[in-house]
Amino acid sequence: MAVKRASQVKKSVWLTPQPTRGRRGTRAASPAAGGAGGGAGGLDREVIVAAAVRLLDEQGEAKFSMRALAARLDVTPMSLYWYVADKEDLLELALDVVSGEMELPRPEDGLGWQDGLRALAVTWRAAMLAHPWAVRLFNDYLNIGPNSVRYSARAVEMARSSPLSEADAMAALSAIFQYAYGFTANEVNWQDKADAAGTTEEGLIEEITEAVLQVPSIAESGALTERPKGPEAVLREQHFHRALDWMLTGMTASASRTGASRTGSSRAGSSRAGSSQAPA
Repeated sequence: MAVKRASQVKKSVWLTPQPTRGRRGTRAASPAAGGAGGGAGGLDREVIVAAAVRLLDEQGEAKFSMRALAARLDVTPMSLYWYVADKEDLLELALDVVSGEMELPRPEDGLGWQDGLRALAVTWRAAMLAHPWAVRLFNDYLNIGPNSVRYSARAVEMARSSPLSEADAMAALSAIFQYAYGFTANEVNWQDKADAAGTTEEGLIEEITEAVLQVPSIAESGALTERPKGPEAVLREQHFHRALDWMLTGMTASASRTGASRTGSSRAGSSRAGSSQAPA
């Protein structure tokens, strides 16, 4: 089994100097200078990565190959290696393009820390749902490209703007992200299963429900059969935001308790200081 790129830190496309990677050469000597196929004249890394994202959206990462991408660009497969060392580099670059689609809350928007963290969770999920292959690959890479770093930096800023302590602010940020990641990965997984079965998610859930009803203990408990009615996409949207509400409400309450505790300690300290200075 191939070793995941995230465990091979030095192999990240973002940590290796571009001129020495793979079989790249200078632009003047590259296939774009001529002779690499019908589409090579306009070839560069940005064009290649954009085409890769489109192909991944259409076919998914399992069917993605450098040969298929070359055919899409109307160039020879070897011409791609002037710009990217290998398929792994290309996937890592494509992931950062997806991160670039995330709409970050701007300082001038005037959002409080709760709404800011919510906006970050919502835009992360939206970008990943638009590119399901991205959430499946997310943990295979370091995600330290410029767009990913920009997202992370803004997320840290929003967390630190809360009244939480530094440690709690980072814990809150981690909780929000892990929730968004897990929820979205589960959504994509269910859609993958429905696609593989040649049905919709509603159809798949109905099929599963009918099957488990044949097991008396499950049928009697109602544990897996009694669920809200409605389109799965609508239910998931409601569930995502409701759980996010609960998380942020808990964080706000924790911040309030921390603030009250600090205020009480400060007042007690002032009182003791005043008493010690009072005349006997």
